Amino acid sequence: MSDRTDSAGIMDGRMTLPGVAGAYVQDAARPLAFAAEGLVAVAGHEWRDGALHDAGRIEGEARPDGARLARIGQAGPSQELALTIRAFPGESAPLLRLSLPAGAQGDLDERLAAELFLPQPLFAGLRRDLAEGRAGHLSFTATTNLWLREGAGEDEPIFHLAPQAEGRAAQAHGRVHAISWRAGPGPGRGAAADPDHAPEGEPPEDPVAEQLRRINWSLKQVLIVLAFLMLIVALK
Repeated sequence: MSDRTDSAGIMDGRMTLPGVAGAYVQDAARPLAFAAEGLVAVAGHEWRDGALHDAGRIEGEARPDGARLARIGQAGPSQELALTIRAFPGESAPLLRLSLPAGAQGDLDERLAAELFLPQPLFAGLRRDLAEGRAGHLSFTATTNLWLREGAGEDEPIFHLAPQAEGRAAQAHGRVHAISWRAGPGPGRGAAADPDHAPEGEPPEDPVAEQLRRINWSLKQVLIVLAFLMLIVALK
């Protein structure tokens, strides 16, 4: 099938593609958790606008925790993500970007690149704890604009990347709600470690509340995109 967004149809928050059964939706109430290990601090500098800037970063390996990643109509990418953590000025909420190279052919060995953007004070604290041996394992939970098959169950959900657009890499982005790290390696707790994680068994929302939630979700996605644009401008 064509792996292109210009062949997709999106209406009322539902995405359909030719030759693919069923529809896909974005669910603001279902966060995606990640667990990362092998963190290494990388020092560096770069010249921008005639001035020297700190380009230090943290690199490692990440995996979705309690979920899987896939591409609509194609083989899923490797579940091992190449993680890069960078700093940005200010104290806004951390941001996440997931991407595959443009022209990816559906090889299972192709890895997603995960970029985690942390406000400078949080990044500095993580880098300090990493240097002192107190950050061997990192966990974070984000709400993303990845797609879920409509009517999918709760057991190990599969989050899908939208098909790539002409000449551009397939990407997704989101806002990080919780992040934590600890000294020793071990299995991540993901969303279960989030103190704000909603308990099971809550009554379903009424239709009006559901519609308001979807509108609020769309507005948040617009704000996330604007935040990424501002971040790109700030880093230039």
